[in-house]
Amino acid sequence: MSIWVMAISVRLFGLNSWSILLPQALMGILTVYLVYALVRRYMGVTTGLLGATFMAVTPVSTVMFRYNNPDALLILIMVATALVTALAIEYERPWLMALVGVMAGAGFLTKQLQIGLIVPALAITYLAFARSTWPRRLLHLGYSAAATIAVGASWLLAVQITDPADRPFIGGSTTNSSLELALGYNGLQRLTGEAAGRTLTAGTKVDALDAGYQRFLQPQFSGQFGWFLPLALAGLVIATFWLAKHQGTRGLRMVMLMCGIWFATSATVLAFMSGTLHPYYSLTAVPPLCILAATGFACLFTTAYRPSRSVLFVVLLASSTMAYATTLRSTAELPGVPLLVLGMWATASAIYLLPGSPPALHQVSTIVLLATLLTGPVLWSANTVLSPHTGAGVVAGPAIAGLRSDHPGKQQLGDELTPGHVALMFGDAPPAAVADVLRNLHPSATWVTATVGSETAANYQLELGRAVLPVGGFDGTDPFPTLEQFQHFVAEGKVGSLVIQDLPPLTLEGKGESARIVQWVRQNFPAQTTESAELYVLVRP
Repeated sequence: MSIWVMAISVRLFGLNSWSILLPQALMGILTVYLVYALVRRYMGVTTGLLGATFMAVTPVSTVMFRYNNPDALLILIMVATALVTALAIEYERPWLMALVGVMAGAGFLTKQLQIGLIVPALAITYLAFARSTWPRRLLHLGYSAAATIAVGASWLLAVQITDPADRPFIGGSTTNSSLELALGYNGLQRLTGEAAGRTLTAGTKVDALDAGYQRFLQPQFSGQFGWFLPLALAGLVIATFWLAKHQGTRGLRMVMLMCGIWFATSATVLAFMSGTLHPYYSLTAVPPLCILAATGFACLFTTAYRPSRSVLFVVLLASSTMAYATTLRSTAELPGVPLLVLGMWATASAIYLLPGSPPALHQVSTIVLLATLLTGPVLWSANTVLSPHTGAGVVAGPAIAGLRSDHPGKQQLGDELTPGHVALMFGDAPPAAVADVLRNLHPSATWVTATVGSETAANYQLELGRAVLPVGGFDGTDPFPTLEQFQHFVAEGKVGSLVIQDLPPLTLEGKGESARIVQWVRQNFPAQTTESAELYVLVRP
C-alpha cells in the first residue's frame, strides 16, 4: 500500500527522489497531529502538545518520515486505529470498530504482520471500556476482525488467482506466493531469525546481543528512541497506578491502557526477536512511548502536586544518564555535545530539586528541564535532516563510534564488508559513460537495462528516468527471472541491456538464477567496459 501512495505521487510529479519522499513527510505531519488529537482529547492540551512534540523530535521518527520505506504509512495507520478505537468507545459506535478493522487490513497491506503489534492493545481496550454486554463486545470485535481479513486478504487473493505470467514475481518468496511472503520472510521469519540467513544486510546482527530489554541501552538503539524512555517508564508506572486505583477520567484510563499494552507489545517483540534487526524497527513503539513520556512529564513536573524528591531524583538521574551515554557514543561528529548535555542536565536537575523553591522558580525550572530534555533528540534530528541517507539500514543521528550503516563510504561502514555487500546494501551508481549509452538505447524496450539487485536498479531508474529490471529481486536470490525467462525477454526485445557491477555475494558465488543469467550474457554478448561496470547491449541497433 505504501508503494501505491508513492506511485500516485510519481504519476503527479514524475520519478525523482522528491516525489517519492513527499508522501512520507506528509504522513509524518499527519501522524504527529493525530498523536496530539488523541492525547488532547482525553488528557488535555498540555499533555497533547508534549506528546506531539516528543513524537516529532524523536530521531527515528525524523528519519523514517523522510525516507522511502513502508513504516511511515504503517505508523500513521497505527495511530489512526488507536484514535478511532477510542472514539468508538467514547461515542458507543460499534460500527467504528469495523472501520478500525478496515484500517488494520490496510496496515497489513502496508507491512503485513507488523500491524499485529497494536492489535492486542485495541482489542483489550475495547473489551475493558466499551459500554455493552460482553457478548456484544466480542461480536463487535468479530466485525473488526472480519473487516481486517477482508481488506488484508483481498490483495493476497488477487495475487494468487492471477496467472503468474500476468503479474510481477512476489519478491522475497521462493515459490512466487504472496501468502508465503506474508507469513514467512515478512512474518514469522523476522522473529525466528530465518530471514537473516539469506544475505548480510545493513541491519544489526542481534545474535551478538543478549535477548532482553537491555538491548535498548545499546548504542544502535538508544539514540533512535531512548531519549524519552525513562520518562515513558515513569508514565507507565503512573498509568498502572491509575488503572489499579480507578483514578482519573474514564477516557484517561482508556488511553493509558491502550498505550501501555501497545508499548509493552512492541518493546517486547523488539527485545526478544532474532536474526537481523534494523534500529528503525523501534518506530512501532514510539507513538505509545511518547504518549507515556508526556504523561510522565506532565504528572511529575507540570502539576501543582510534586512527588517526593527521591522519585524526581531517580527519573532525572535516569534521563540524564541515558542522554549523556548516548551523546558520548557519537563524539566523532559532535565532540562537545556530551559535556553540554551533562552540564544542562546537572543545572536543570539542581534547580528543580532545590528545596523550598517558590512557584515562580518552579515554573522556570520546568521550562529549563523541558529544554534540556529536548536538546539531545533535537540535535540528533537536526543531524538526521542535514545528513544524506541511503540503503536498507537507515539510522537517525550522527555516526556511532565513527560508523554508520546508511552511508556507503568505507570510513562510515568499516572495512569488514566486501564490495558485493556494499552493493547489496546501497546499490551501485551508473557510471556517466554507461548512463549516456542507456539514455539513447532502444526506447521501445520494456526495461532499458537489467542489473542484479533492486538497490542498483533503483539508482539506475532515478538517474535515467526509465524502467530497469532488478534481476534476482532485492538481493539477487529471488528466482525471477529464470534464465529461460530472461532469454525470452531478450528475444522479444523487452530488455535492452545488462549492466554488471559489484555483484551480491551469492550471485558472485555462482548461486541462483541471477548467476546463470550473468554467465549466459557474458558468454554470448560482447562487453563494453568502463572503470567500474560491464555493459552488454542485448538488442540489435
